[in-house]
Amino acid sequence: MFDFVHKNKRLVQFVLALLVLPFAFVGVDSYVRNIGADKDIATVGGQAVTPQEFENALRAQQDQMRRVLGKNFDPAMFDNPEVRQQVLDGVVNQRLLQVVGQDLKLTAPDAQLRKTILEVPDFQDGGKFSETRYDELLRANGFTRLTYEARLRGDLAQQPLQDVLTRSSFSSAAQVLLYQRLTEQGREIQVATLDPAAFLSQAKVDDAQVKAEYDKSPDSYRAPEQVKLEYLQLNQAAFQSATIVAADELKAEYEKRIKEFSAPEERRASHILLSVDKDDKGQPKAASKDAARAEAEALLKQVGSSAEKFAELAKQKSKDPGSAIQGGDLGFFGRGQMVKPFEEAVFAMKPGEVRGPIESDFGFHIIRLAEIKPERTRPLDEVRTQIESELKQQKASKLFAENAEKFQNRVYEQADSYAKLAEELKLEVKKTDWLTRAQVQAIAAGNQKFVQTVFAPASVAAKKNSEAIDLGNNNLISARVIDYKPAAVRPLDDVKGQIAQQLQRKLASELAAKAGAERVAALAAGKDANLTFGAAQKLVRQAPLPNVNPALAKQVFAADLSKGPVVVGGPNDAGGYSVVKVQKVVEPEVATADKLKSLGQRLASQGGGDLSTAYLGALKERIKVEVKKGAVTEKGDKEAKSDKAGDQKP
Repeated sequence: MFDFVHKNKRLVQFVLALLVLPFAFVGVDSYVRNIGADKDIATVGGQAVTPQEFENALRAQQDQMRRVLGKNFDPAMFDNPEVRQQVLDGVVNQRLLQVVGQDLKLTAPDAQLRKTILEVPDFQDGGKFSETRYDELLRANGFTRLTYEARLRGDLAQQPLQDVLTRSSFSSAAQVLLYQRLTEQGREIQVATLDPAAFLSQAKVDDAQVKAEYDKSPDSYRAPEQVKLEYLQLNQAAFQSATIVAADELKAEYEKRIKEFSAPEERRASHILLSVDKDDKGQPKAASKDAARAEAEALLKQVGSSAEKFAELAKQKSKDPGSAIQGGDLGFFGRGQMVKPFEEAVFAMKPGEVRGPIESDFGFHIIRLAEIKPERTRPLDEVRTQIESELKQQKASKLFAENAEKFQNRVYEQADSYAKLAEELKLEVKKTDWLTRAQVQAIAAGNQKFVQTVFAPASVAAKKNSEAIDLGNNNLISARVIDYKPAAVRPLDDVKGQIAQQLQRKLASELAAKAGAERVAALAAGKDANLTFGAAQKLVRQAPLPNVNPALAKQVFAADLSKGPVVVGGPNDAGGYSVVKVQKVVEPEVATADKLKSLGQRLASQGGGDLSTAYLGALKERIKVEVKKGAVTEKGDKEAKSDKAGDQKP
């Protein structure tokens, strides 16, 4: 995972940039505080931003990033100070727009508020809004209806202001063409790379260098606080896997739902339609009707019993464009799907029979019946798996509901042990090795409340069962801290090998860069540089290639090719060095009108983003913004205190 994040750092940053604003549906009401002013991490126009508000925003971003990155998501990426600062900046920007919205007396009507809440997927059960689900989720995230809806109303009120900012931009035709040239013009290049691994044997590091590196910044080798846990989970999935459905239950359910597994008779037919013109009152014109009937009778004689002839004439003569192209084929259909005269004729025919003319509101039909699919009931063996799965789910849901309250009460009443409850509910008590915050979060499917509960000073000190925390999807968890290690600087002996490797890799990269620069100079002088270049490829400004990062790409596009190919070089993202032959300019293809329109919209959108950034900057000059130094990029108050206490231990 960390390899993915490292290799795709720009992707992660880009995705975050898209996610940070707006923060609709997250946060804590700014007027209701349970944390003192000294705990606030920022103020905007005199309104406080609390640690809880930041944590809720962070969790929302984690949830969205999880959906974007899928299996590549790891909560640990949010431990990055840059990422956490981005999230805080987003909260501050959101608050700035709220302050402006209040000044302008912007508001959101009740109908808009209600509509928005009803459409939130997390508040729905079975595709419909659930009051119970709504209250459960609000409670799990520390909200009341009053606080949540007040905050949401504020977010909705400032949304039009945000929309105006992002849409207040346009681009001329000349700007669009220039934009296309800048973004799509390329360079034909060949790349040779010097791998730092080839220089590792030359990169010698001694103990003195390792110690000097350690002494330079011992805090860099700080081990995070960790816990060992004992925990118990109650979830529907466990009940479902252990549930057995008896054969007689399956049979009874099948018989109860037999109609659900019955398929009515269906018939496949083709037709040739001769339409009839109608007057202003929608009535068939007599002359047109007579002509259509006569043509239908003539076609009926031509068709005979030949399926091939029928299909040929349908393509030529039928006025039903949807079926004519298919030779008149209408596919399979059951009763009630066609107009009555047509249906009565089809369901009275035998396969291969041709009838007509049949009059309907559409005109006159010549019909050929291709085949009959008789009424059929799927046997039990065919639907057994489906029924069994549904019955297991029903039973598991019932068992979970019956035991959830017991679980919630017992973890509190029997606070020193899970043994009795586990035996009673046939659950497994799980024990962990040392876990960081990110690893604890992974246990609870990313639930931040669970992490906060586990690492709370009271939980660490008391070593009692936590409350039952709702993880969603009928899943409850309770944990007990059995051991705790505060964050602390790791001794040199523990990290000596790690530091040595880091220094060796750094030195190998420097040696690769030195050798690469020498080879670039040799090629510029017309000498052999003993390099193997890859195949020619196209480089464009907005899509760097492997081993050609943005800094090196900038050199490529700055190269003067008026006198022929040019060689440039620079460090690459793999820690090595890339030597690039720049062969020629590759002009973009002439854009279609649709593409130019799309590029214009993109350019305007980017301009709107720039305007939004400039506007927010101006607001910060007018509205006082104070951010506590290191509020989210360094240790929080609780963690700092625990560290301090830990440092005082003998």
